[in-house]
Amino acid sequence: MENFTLLDYSIFIVYILGTALVGASFGKKQKSTEDYFLGGRSIPWWAIGLSVMATQASAITFIGAPGWGYDGGLTRMATYINVPLAMAFLIATIVPFFYKTEVYTAYEYLERRFDVKTRTLTAGLFLIARGLATGVVLYAPALVLSVVTGLSITWTIIIMAVIAISYTVLGGISAVIWTDVIQMFVLWIGAILSVYVIFQDVPGGWGEVMNTAAQTGMLQSLDFSFDLSVEYSIWAGIIGGFFLHAAYFGTDQSQIQRVLTSKSIRESKLSLVLSGVLLIPQMLLFILIGVLLYIFYQYAGDPNVENLNELFPRFVVNQLPMGISGLIMAGVFAAAMSSLDSALNSLSAVSVRDFYSKFFKKNASEEHYLKASRYATIFWGIYATIFAFFAGNLGPVIEAVNQIGSYFYGALLGVFILAIFTKRVNGTGAFIGVIAGMLSVWAVTAFAEISWLWNNMVGAVVAVAVGYAVSLLAPAPPKEKLDGLILTRTSHKVQSDLATRAEKAEAVEDVKEERSTKRWPLYLIIYFFVVIAFLLYLQSL
Repeated sequence: MENFTLLDYSIFIVYILGTALVGASFGKKQKSTEDYFLGGRSIPWWAIGLSVMATQASAITFIGAPGWGYDGGLTRMATYINVPLAMAFLIATIVPFFYKTEVYTAYEYLERRFDVKTRTLTAGLFLIARGLATGVVLYAPALVLSVVTGLSITWTIIIMAVIAISYTVLGGISAVIWTDVIQMFVLWIGAILSVYVIFQDVPGGWGEVMNTAAQTGMLQSLDFSFDLSVEYSIWAGIIGGFFLHAAYFGTDQSQIQRVLTSKSIRESKLSLVLSGVLLIPQMLLFILIGVLLYIFYQYAGDPNVENLNELFPRFVVNQLPMGISGLIMAGVFAAAMSSLDSALNSLSAVSVRDFYSKFFKKNASEEHYLKASRYATIFWGIYATIFAFFAGNLGPVIEAVNQIGSYFYGALLGVFILAIFTKRVNGTGAFIGVIAGMLSVWAVTAFAEISWLWNNMVGAVVAVAVGYAVSLLAPAPPKEKLDGLILTRTSHKVQSDLATRAEKAEAVEDVKEERSTKRWPLYLIIYFFVVIAFLLYLQSL
């Protein structure tokens, strides 16, 4: 575009190359799949938390959320108000099980609790769901590059795919997390600068913007309608959205894998607390940008965009100062690469750990599995590239990602609930429960007019109900198979493990620190009510 100057191009290219080199440098330290997938379990909690935030604020959010705000105001905040509740649930239940069992993937735990077929089914569902969503993740930065350079979206998808796959194959999870930390700050700076420019360019400044937003209903975020077809009602957001985010952050390997890179259970929980607190203001900021753009273009004239995903990139390129546009576009581009490499890394982890080493090449060397992991990354990069060509027809990219996941994640959450909270459920019941959960979502989507936010709850509830009922037709699992793998006050295996670990002073300290986290879920619940009060205040303006 003519407003993207030589200085912008220079900053754009240097920033991307610099970030790619930083990420690739971590590849030199990788000697095993534990290094490649889990960073040697030595990543600090704050870096993990910011990495999760950067993934949420990647090109998907940077492009999609302003389009949301421009089209419907703050109504879609209902999707995210449940995040503190979901994080409180995960901190108290699911995450400790994954960390204590020292698994590489979430689905390894399901084999220990149930059987091989349940692990294989759930791992396969993750590959399908995340593989499709990764195509959307690739499409988003390719769209940015197309807007900036004027190249066709086909060529920008191919260019992005080649760069991202190469970078991912070398980087590993350590590169994912540390480059995400950089992107987080760049994207926040870009968002804040954009808000500042809009306020400067709208006559009347802050007062006029807020007055217009209130008069046009753009600040209305909480719809208390009990109609299930209302897409973003507060009930769909709190209840349905809770299941969405509990499933996403608790059963999606791309998220769980980050949590498993931490040094202790306490640090795993801290990373989730950080994400649970910051995700809502972050999403509010990006959706609010869309509201501000709606008001800005009331004065500046029609933006003339057919696809709302192009709205914010065009504003950045055309309205922000020279040099700043290049930095922000580079940040969006590089953050999207980080989101893409985290998805590809987790897809590779599940492919190698849950399928290749399980069924095709048992007891091979770490060097062999590390090489296989990189080949798997290339395969999933090609898979995502093919799907990316169709992603532009799915509407706002951020909504497309969530809707793809809604067909799978509810059923996956249901099987983890069965695994952790019940003694009676066996592998056959869990397996059939997952299938029933997915079929129920398909049926609801096809024959009922309800918000897609309810899909995850429907899938989870049906999976739990059917899984438990089917399990009653067969013998219960033996007690020794359950020891240490379900949520109980006492566990012989856990007590034995703690006794062994207690021989080390550091382990004793870890146990004490873990006990200090018991009130954290309560703090997140209080924060949830603070968020509701703030949104009600905005709605009253």
